[in-house]
Amino acid sequence: MTAPPSPHMLFGSSKPFLPPPWTTTDDRLRGGSSRSYLTPLSGNCARFHGHLDTSTLGGAGFASQYSPETDGWDLSGYDGIELIFREGDGRIYTLVLRDEESLGKRDDGREKAGINWEAEFRASELVGEEADAKGQSTVWLPWNYFEATYRGKEKKDAGELKTGSVRRVGIMMRSYFDKQSGDFSVVLKSICARKENGEDKGRVAGLLLVEAKSASSDSTKGNPQRSTEEAKKGWVQWLLRL
Repeated sequence: MTAPPSPHMLFGSSKPFLPPPWTTTDDRLRGGSSRSYLTPLSGNCARFHGHLDTSTLGGAGFASQYSPETDGWDLSGYDGIELIFREGDGRIYTLVLRDEESLGKRDDGREKAGINWEAEFRASELVGEEADAKGQSTVWLPWNYFEATYRGKEKKDAGELKTGSVRRVGIMMRSYFDKQSGDFSVVLKSICARKENGEDKGRVAGLLLVEAKSASSDSTKGNPQRSTEEAKKGWVQWLLRL
């Protein structure tokens, strides 16, 4: 029996988040006032933090950081992305993958828009059962959880995520039209691609919510694909009720 491939560490552990510097992409590019930062910490961790201002754009707002572009990570032998946090704030974040080469910059210096593959998750506050014995929290994002977007809107004709050539990773805080605002902060310990394991069903997108647990109940056991899809629906329904 062939052993599963070792996890592919993108950032964290022996591969520090910084340097080289990440690219800041905040709503200030569109006239907003939000700000984000990625600050290196000891142990090759990094803090993604800033302030989400929804007053300037009438309830809209986003703040994000993107890793430098690579020649392409081949992640096709894995089942998804694992995020490990040392600290969280209980808010909803988005992990972004880009599988196409950058389109360059516009005349005003901004990057030209391309297709993003986005997956939302909750960054646990690490209280009670939400933290493991190491004082950290794990979020599991299977490939089928990522959805294509273009300029923040769903892109249904984008095809499939090219897991064999992932070029960049990003992390975003967005307002969901004034549902989230103010200061935010989360400490990332690592971002890696790996094979799925038996504990991942309860970790999809940080689903430690009642709605998510019920969505992954006995009615979906025996069908991992259905379990993930039902859990995702429960997550979206909870988000819309914020």
